Amino acid sequence: MKVNFKIRKGKKTNTILLDFRHGRTIRYRTTTGLTIRKGSEKYWDAKKGKIKKPNDINNSDSINKQLNEWENDIEKAIINLINDNKLSQLNCVREIKKIIKGESEEEQDSSVTKTKVILDFFDWFVKYYSKNNSPTTNKPLTSGTIRTYKNSRNYLSKFLKFKGYNKFSFEDVDEQFYHDFISFGKTRNYSLNYIGSNIQKLKTIISYAYDKGVHKNQEFKKRYFSKFSEEINHPYLNEVELEKIRQLKLSCKIEDNIRDVFLVGCYTGLRVGDLTKFLKNPKTHKKGDKYYIKLNQNKTGNEVYVPINSNIEKVLNKRNGKFPDYIHQNKLNAIIKSIAKRAKITTDYTLEKTLGNEKVSITKPKYKFVSSHTARRSFCTNAYNAGVPPHLIMVISGHKSEKVFDNYIKADSLRKAMQAADYSYFQ
Repeated sequence: MKVNFKIRKGKKTNTILLDFRHGRTIRYRTTTGLTIRKGSEKYWDAKKGKIKKPNDINNSDSINKQLNEWENDIEKAIINLINDNKLSQLNCVREIKKIIKGESEEEQDSSVTKTKVILDFFDWFVKYYSKNNSPTTNKPLTSGTIRTYKNSRNYLSKFLKFKGYNKFSFEDVDEQFYHDFISFGKTRNYSLNYIGSNIQKLKTIISYAYDKGVHKNQEFKKRYFSKFSEEINHPYLNEVELEKIRQLKLSCKIEDNIRDVFLVGCYTGLRVGDLTKFLKNPKTHKKGDKYYIKLNQNKTGNEVYVPINSNIEKVLNKRNGKFPDYIHQNKLNAIIKSIAKRAKITTDYTLEKTLGNEKVSITKPKYKFVSSHTARRSFCTNAYNAGVPPHLIMVISGHKSEKVFDNYIKADSLRKAMQAADYSYFQ
């Protein structure tokens, strides 16, 4: 038995094909529905049937993961056919179609309308829209969004198990369920934002099922059924602290690369996904005597130009004009705290948030709160403190809502008042 994936070149895109063979008589070839853009075929490993690393394909990791899953599922399905003495060309094709193509859209809609159980619908929603365009973004769910949906699904599953509910359906949702759902999280000391995020995802699922005619329960539309959140005073790093990190002597090449990736994030305000995409295939644009980072944002699809300032130029000069290599977010988060500690970012910082029913204050050395997300907050806050108008910062950061943008600005009220005092109205 051999499960292999191949590339079929096209005029605009290259299609990934499945080529299945078993013995001398059974063979089946079909498209997987996955594509990579023309020009990226050079990154295809024909021997392994996967995309090589490194590459310039934004979703290469998710494609390779999907191909591995299909390969394993097909092999298991064929082994089951052999064990059941049902191996044939027809049965192999049926099993492969079921794995690769799933149900047709018509069959999917039909199965959805029969799925009254929330957990079952949750599973279908995540699986289906991980491959198909979602109704809200008109593109498949990103790996990060899928992860949040799965977390919310697990929260719901634990809650239903705790309450002893079996096959909890959409029609069972009411105000008591809503309050019990919140209380469950609070008794486990989950943060207010985490509970609120789970409500938001659940509401999305219930709303979509309602639009599909799965149920007629409109409780989710009532005012009480709302997501809530709180603003948490996550720290940012000021210019002095960033300079300490930049000047820190590091002998380890990996740590040096992580430090520079973090600094690029601090001086561009790019989302983690956008920063990752850019570093895999850095492109700059020159206008006049100024250089800009150029990319299309993952979340919005908007084209963005980010001015390359003197701090980024210091990173580039140190690397012979090249940007640092791509580093996975998890690896960056695991090491950047240690770098910040050695850079003496050690003053106490108090983080305040709600856990369960209690507002708590958590005081630790500041470096312990530093992560990849600190970079984006640092950019927005430092640019604001330097007097850059918020609407110009938002053009670069990609924030569409001033309310969300304000959450990233960690300037205190005195700083804001001092900036307002410079205007003629206060003279």
